[in-house]
Amino acid sequence: MYLRNFWYIAAMPQEIGRSLLQRFILDEAILFYRKEDGTPVAMKDACPHRNMPLSEGVLIGDTVQCAYHGLEYDSSGVCTKIPGQVNIPPRCRLQTYPLVEKWRWLWIWMGDAEKADPADIPDFHWNDDPDWTPTGGHFYIKCNYSLLVDNLLDLSHETFVHPTTIGNAAVAETPVRTEHEENEVRVLRQINGQPAPPLYVALKDFTGDIDRTQNITWTPPTNIVIESRSMPSGSNDPDMILEYRVLNGITPATAGSTHHFWATPRNFAPEEEVTEAFHEGSVRAFSEDVGILEKQQTMIDHESAANGGAPKWVDINADQGGLLARREFKRLYDLQQA
Repeated sequence: MYLRNFWYIAAMPQEIGRSLLQRFILDEAILFYRKEDGTPVAMKDACPHRNMPLSEGVLIGDTVQCAYHGLEYDSSGVCTKIPGQVNIPPRCRLQTYPLVEKWRWLWIWMGDAEKADPADIPDFHWNDDPDWTPTGGHFYIKCNYSLLVDNLLDLSHETFVHPTTIGNAAVAETPVRTEHEENEVRVLRQINGQPAPPLYVALKDFTGDIDRTQNITWTPPTNIVIESRSMPSGSNDPDMILEYRVLNGITPATAGSTHHFWATPRNFAPEEEVTEAFHEGSVRAFSEDVGILEKQQTMIDHESAANGGAPKWVDINADQGGLLARREFKRLYDLQQA
């Protein structure tokens, strides 16, 4: 189940260059490269002659040459040459996809190209704001994208999965408030007068209890922004505020794999050494999630194969945000299918 008429993050700008890159998005193989003038290109990665991946071919100027029989395609997907013949069948062309560079990412539109409006790209402006210092990356996770959505909407797992970085007992023990409206789900948690987790102590040298806010916003198709703000309990000292955003662009690759594009821009301590520490801590925490999610997917696949259907889960209070997001997603999917 995919929502097609939405923008998805396809790559970080530095991943796309003058070499041919294949990346699966919404179960479709997409070919990426940049033209000689720097313009990024996205097209179906399968030669219509015999389905050879064009990403195995050669880039000649702005033209891609198939590695199998030498057919050549320009950046608009039109076949411009077939060795040994003059006539080119009209059907010998490749689908191309709108591609926009914004917020330090490349966004792809997998649906009706006429509906692709760059103004609809999700608001991740913190990643490209001079008042915020960004760092980020990309994980390829062997799990269905919905598991990562659940993971990010229920941060109670921080207590058990991330005890050495961003988690402690206070997260799981503090209830959340959930809000829902059309095209948006919010999960809000306020933690007051509790010890700081290890990464926060390292970044801000917190010596006592802190007040900590976690506000999570999901918007379709699979975008999640986490607003995190912490300060010493009872203090209003702006120099002691630790505030950052966790930006999550969750792009389905296949039914069993997901691209997680993430960034953690912050509005304090722009020094390079702080960025390195923040990046290292973020990678460590997300890597812990990857291990959990891939093990979870393995068990889901096993039970589904053994029992002829997906396992039936038991829901708890902390699941409310994820359940509401799934409900909203299903509403949009039904509209798309209609």
